[in-house]
Amino acid sequence: MECYGRFFFLDGNIVPAGANDEIAYGDVAFYEVIRTRNGVPVFFDDHMNRLSEGISTRYDLQEDIAGEVRSGLSALVSHELLDEINVRVTVTFTGRDHSLHICYIPSSYPSESMIREGVPLILYHAERFDPGVKMLNNRLRLSVNEELARRKAYEALLVNHDGQITEGSRSNIFFITNDGIIHTAHDSMVLSGITRRYVTEIIRSEGIPLVFEAVGKHETGRFRSAFLTGTSPMVLAVRSVENQVFDVSDPIIGRLREIYADTVERSISDYLKKK
Repeated sequence: MECYGRFFFLDGNIVPAGANDEIAYGDVAFYEVIRTRNGVPVFFDDHMNRLSEGISTRYDLQEDIAGEVRSGLSALVSHELLDEINVRVTVTFTGRDHSLHICYIPSSYPSESMIREGVPLILYHAERFDPGVKMLNNRLRLSVNEELARRKAYEALLVNHDGQITEGSRSNIFFITNDGIIHTAHDSMVLSGITRRYVTEIIRSEGIPLVFEAVGKHETGRFRSAFLTGTSPMVLAVRSVENQVFDVSDPIIGRLREIYADTVERSISDYLKKK
């Protein structure tokens, strides 16, 4: 995934774009994609906790990675401030040494028509090696992107070897039954996105029944509606999965999106208070 903008941050330095904006090669790379608004990261602490936990599965990192990222992001923002865009934070290891790379990335947020009309999805047979850890998998990303472009779809839902829909390639998926019960795969089967976690908390606080059970690829017809959660889509109605069409006007989806947007605003306010 290429960088965007005039600068990027690499190991304590701001580097002009074009000098060498590729992530340093190494043995293993962990990453986070964080939405920013006027230079302020959304859910920064949550992203850093997940990044640190992922790294700890392989390495005993003594450095304050969250502090490094906060400083690096501040340096990047001081050189180039963009209204709303995602940043990619990548920590690459070579042996026991790590390299920190931070850059803006091309970001696409749902248009008003997508929010209103929902988005089309496809099924894609693939599984993450370790769903709980966010590690770069360029082969999967490239193959999914090619299929999305070929079929003109917004997102691909991953289907495992048991024929179960687990998650989106860059999002999480929820289905709603005719009687208003929400279904989503168990946490052990997915990369438990930060948006997903906040949305499940909102679902519980609203008293909406929630079942952690993966939906089979042939079972989508028994649901009235579906929605995605993620850094860019936030909470986004699904218009279709392959040939199965859903109700995009489901009031549950609209309510969840509204409450989640308020949660994002509080996150931004909390980050600014700590500066």
